[in-house]
Amino acid sequence: MIPELSAREIAVSGLKAQRARLNVIANNIANAQTTRTPDGGPFRRQLVIFRGEQVRMGASAGQAGVRVKSVVPDSSPFRQVYDPEHPDADAQGYVSYPNVDIAIEMTDLISAQRAYEANVAVIVSGKRMQEQALEIIRV
Repeated sequence: MIPELSAREIAVSGLKAQRARLNVIANNIANAQTTRTPDGGPFRRQLVIFRGEQVRMGASAGQAGVRVKSVVPDSSPFRQVYDPEHPDADAQGYVSYPNVDIAIEMTDLISAQRAYEANVAVIVSGKRMQEQALEIIRV
């Protein structure tokens, strides 16, 4: 028997996942010019990996939806800028800047915002359907 799915619980899982994505994007933007981290070297862009939960026999409704599987570093190369006066310049005068592209981050930010809004719309729609069902019962 497939569990009774709650659209609200699934949408809430989407809200939580997109909130985590928004936090990572904000961190990437905040560190777009960070050339030195406590670990050494420039900041490395982070990516959020989601995991979709399957609907299975005997599973609870709270297990459906999406979860953050992990936050992983982006392995793309750092941006090299010639600035021999910079304190983090190498022997050839190049500074390694983070692999953060603000245009990509803003696109990801808009995508996450739209996904967040879509999950809110699911919750609002579900609430309206419940109210209409109660109205039908009253008649």
